[in-house]
Amino acid sequence: MLAEVVDAVVGGDTHRDTHALELTAPSGATIATLMIGNDERGFAEAIAWVAEHAPGPRVVVGLEGTRSYGIGLARVLQAAGLTVVEIERPRRGERRRGKSDPIDAHPAAVRAAPGRRPAAHAARRR
Repeated sequence: MLAEVVDAVVGGDTHRDTHALELTAPSGATIATLMIGNDERGFAEAIAWVAEHAPGPRVVVGLEGTRSYGIGLARVLQAAGLTVVEIERPRRGERRRGKSDPIDAHPAAVRAAPGRRPAAHAARRR
């Protein structure tokens, strides 16, 4: 059962200037959402947000773009002791129409959950 493996999953939709994050329970239910800047201040805010809202210490983070726009956030989260996996963006045919970064963070969280990761890879440390 997923709840026995992790306490929460964070999904992240990363961009040049901002990142949208969603913290979910193992069931996939949303616990909290956050928009941060793609900078040191935003990264610190993300760590504090996870510490404040996660129901336990076992947290997995799934980020899109860990080798591009999300690399800074991935490095900071890994340094803080969180497990970070790279989530591949959905194929064009699987994407929903319209654009909403907070909504796009939810599928990243769902794909990052252990046991539900066909398109997730451990984030590379550089």
